[in-house]
Amino acid sequence: MEPIDEWSVDANEALTLSLHSPSSGEELSTFHPKFTYPIFGESETIFGYRNLNVRLAFAADNMSPCLDVSWDKKKKPVGEVVAEDVEAILQEYLPEEAFKSDLKSFQNTLANFYVSFTPPGSLLNTSTHLDTTYEIWHANLSDPHCQDLLSRIQILILLFIEGGTFITLDDDEWSQKRWDIFFLYAKSPSNEYSFIGYSTVYRYYYFSPSVENLARARLSQFLILPPYQRQGHGSRFYDALIAHYLEDPATLEITVEDPSESFADLRDLRDLNRLQTGGAFKGLTLTAVSKKDFPLEAVRKAAKMPERQFARCVEMALLQDLQEKDGKKSDERKRKDRNWKMFRLVVKGRIYKQNRDTLAQLDRLERIDKLEETYFHVEDEYKRLLESVKNGRAIEDKEGIEKRANEEEEEEIDMGRPKKKARV
Repeated sequence: MEPIDEWSVDANEALTLSLHSPSSGEELSTFHPKFTYPIFGESETIFGYRNLNVRLAFAADNMSPCLDVSWDKKKKPVGEVVAEDVEAILQEYLPEEAFKSDLKSFQNTLANFYVSFTPPGSLLNTSTHLDTTYEIWHANLSDPHCQDLLSRIQILILLFIEGGTFITLDDDEWSQKRWDIFFLYAKSPSNEYSFIGYSTVYRYYYFSPSVENLARARLSQFLILPPYQRQGHGSRFYDALIAHYLEDPATLEITVEDPSESFADLRDLRDLNRLQTGGAFKGLTLTAVSKKDFPLEAVRKAAKMPERQFARCVEMALLQDLQEKDGKKSDERKRKDRNWKMFRLVVKGRIYKQNRDTLAQLDRLERIDKLEETYFHVEDEYKRLLESVKNGRAIEDKEGIEKRANEEEEEEIDMGRPKKKARV
């Protein structure tokens, strides 16, 4: 009897995604998923085949999908041991149109029956970068055209975002209307669109006795396809979304669901850049902050930022200023320097306030050690981010946003060591 392992293939390698020209069917790019465990289980394997090739092709404009499955050999059933039905498994995650033809027929249809496409919703933003035009379209989930496009691309959330989940497309109308969907496209001189990525934002109702219809906008999903990563698209896309909600008088605050490490980096740097270049941090100094002479709360509310995220940007700006003035000082001199002491007190004060209940469980010396340890973790993180700015290295989203959580309720310090990737 042949070993069962010989019939197991790596799902991440077997599955190939591709984008195709909507007018010629020509293959534009191919890439593999980062995760397949939401579909094929924790082992991320598919049983019963040799040289299995699962091709998931998309028309680059409307993302119409085609699933083509082929193999060299399929294991014959032995009792209850049978090869997994790949198409049946994927039917839960793809619309019916994905199963209507093979790849060759799909490409021929694109080449012979091209129909011009316009993204759903309304045009929000147009920009040009390196002679290419990019457009951001803003739609609402209650729009059937938007639902059709989402039904085709939501599988990408499972394949590229850790802990990502589908949005319920057939939810009650009141809930649908609270979802804002943004699509990022490249547009050719011949008006042919190519999908780059998308983001979803849920507007939570905020009760106010004096103002009606206020909301907190929570960025839920954010994805740039692999062929377009590391090109600045994520930064420009994020900036445009934030600018949209800053201009919306009904939006009280802009928050983000539990982000991946790469997206958290992008968010930190883009928020810091916006606050600095927009003039919000004019007059921000350590002395002004420590003496409470700088209007932190007024600036935060105008920026529509959560307290924790705004505090991180303030601290990064203060550290950046310190480094520019005397960053070459030795660690020993920094420990004794008045300004560096003041900076440590600002950061530690915020960490203590954020984790008061947890720290209260420790005795005084343990509490001091824990604060010191966490402070240096935060300082190192800020230095890494500021170094990327100094050296001109692009921070670009790779993983998007993860599972849903309230970022202001995270417990940053536990009774053991601080988590390596925790954002404090």
